Amino acid sequence: MTRIFFTATAAAAAVWISGAAAALSDSDCDCYRTSANDVFTDYTLSDFRRVGSPKAVPELQSTLPDSAFRSTPDADTGVLQDGFISGPKWNQSWTIQEWGRPKANDTLYPMSNSFSNVFIDRNKDGDKKAKTKLVLRTRRFEGFQSAAEVEHQQKNLLYASARFRARVIGDAGAVAGLFYYQNGNNESDIEILTRDDPTIIRYSNQPTVDDDGNQIPDSSTIFNLATKQRRDDIEDKKKRSFLSPRADGDLAWTEWHTHRIDWIAGKSSWYVDGEFELEKTYGVPTVPSYIVLNMWGDGGVWSGEMEVNAEARLEIEWIEMAFNTSGPVEGVPDEEDNARRKSKRADACTKMCTLGDGAPHQSGAVGLRRTDSRLAIAVAIGAMVLFVAF
Repeated sequence: MTRIFFTATAAAAAVWISGAAAALSDSDCDCYRTSANDVFTDYTLSDFRRVGSPKAVPELQSTLPDSAFRSTPDADTGVLQDGFISGPKWNQSWTIQEWGRPKANDTLYPMSNSFSNVFIDRNKDGDKKAKTKLVLRTRRFEGFQSAAEVEHQQKNLLYASARFRARVIGDAGAVAGLFYYQNGNNESDIEILTRDDPTIIRYSNQPTVDDDGNQIPDSSTIFNLATKQRRDDIEDKKKRSFLSPRADGDLAWTEWHTHRIDWIAGKSSWYVDGEFELEKTYGVPTVPSYIVLNMWGDGGVWSGEMEVNAEARLEIEWIEMAFNTSGPVEGVPDEEDNARRKSKRADACTKMCTLGDGAPHQSGAVGLRRTDSRLAIAVAIGAMVLFVAF
């Protein structure tokens, strides 16, 4: 199902639910509206703030795995952390990647994704109510870089609004990615390069280069959190140079922020902490896609070179997404989730919930449909007209 265009011909009354009793049942919301007035028929929350006591962080092997460039049943690409990451709640919504990439002409060393680089850790300096967090780690070893990537199980997103409560910390030479993906021509990115000044975020729709290797205008934008300045990546003469990080307090990607990317027909939009920052009409994905998170480096001109034994982390408290699909809602649900994981029709939007920009109600689980004081049940007074684009 594609974007729903919603028009109310009369006023609508909103009943706001506050406090701990604000978790609504599935029957309370048929559809979800964003601050941009885009409407989606499904909702999911991956909440890593209270998922039990973290188990020991897996050790990384310091040599390139024999199976780094192939996926086999006996792959030796790390071990899963005990507890939450090895359990059903995580696996209902996410899969950890184990593929690798050999050294290329434009990179200095190979890269290998490892199970061991995705884990739950204690959250000592995030939200006061967030006791734990998800971590994606990358570390440089002599001869290769160990990396992390996870994919969401919902593979048929066709338009979505996704929010990531995240920060990036660590050494230069890594790339943190939060993006919608299907292939090289259908991808919308939030990327943070740890070689950049910590105020710089890069927003792009792929492809960013043409067949001759030339940068495509308006495909990639460099955005400054502190000044709100934007410039086309094609104009950035320092793109391949290392920039010395400086302390920018709450305006840096080293601090916790809510990064948001909206994908609708013909437009991608980026937000930080609820504030609109940028939109693009170039290269907007047109086919069903899915969410990918990664943390990697390969010594190439994009990531830069990381020093041996250095590392960097992408840390996430929660991921919230309202979305439409090209078919039934999928994933790997347990029996309890089967009832809610179903396709919906746009004309079933009789109870509209408005998705806010604050932290969602804590569920302590992944994939559960939860709402809180930021979601209002909109009760239409008068006729409503729903225009659905297929």
